[in-house]
Amino acid sequence: MAVLTASLRVLRLHERQWARIDPMSLWAGAGVAVGAALLLALARLGGLVATEPRSFFRLALVAVWGWLGLAVAIWLLSRISEARQPRGRPFQITVAAVGLAHVPLLVLAIVVFVAANMFQLLGPGLVTAWFVFAFWLPANLTMAARRAASGSTLRAIATVAVPYALWLLVVGRHLLDRIGHLL
Repeated sequence: MAVLTASLRVLRLHERQWARIDPMSLWAGAGVAVGAALLLALARLGGLVATEPRSFFRLALVAVWGWLGLAVAIWLLSRISEARQPRGRPFQITVAAVGLAHVPLLVLAIVVFVAANMFQLLGPGLVTAWFVFAFWLPANLTMAARRAASGSTLRAIATVAVPYALWLLVVGRHLLDRIGHLL
């Protein structure tokens, strides 16, 4: 049982970790989301950042806009689902929670940067990407939606499903096109 609790804490799927998010957590959420975007762009371009800053910032901005779009979509859907009894949290908490839910993307960026760029290994990034996009990121987004809407898990899953699918089609596809050769 202790292993399960510890793994839930490490994966940020423990309820207490999400209960501490307040409007001041917006800076931490922005730091995680922007840091993941910048590290993914750095893993993709490496030393070419000095000669190709446009490509670097374009890739980073796609990821940042994806975070903000995902946060707005989750907030709007949580508001719509609570139209009769509005109990939702402020918009800043939703943006902060969705930003902090990008920790798996930050871990993926670190794995890709270290494995593919430093050690020239292509397997660890692919395994990590599958785990991140199939389980860890949607689970964290579900926890963020629960925090944003103060609702049940089923409502949070329903709130996250469509925005995450659209995010995967637009932002995830763009990221895969850019860093797929490093996985």
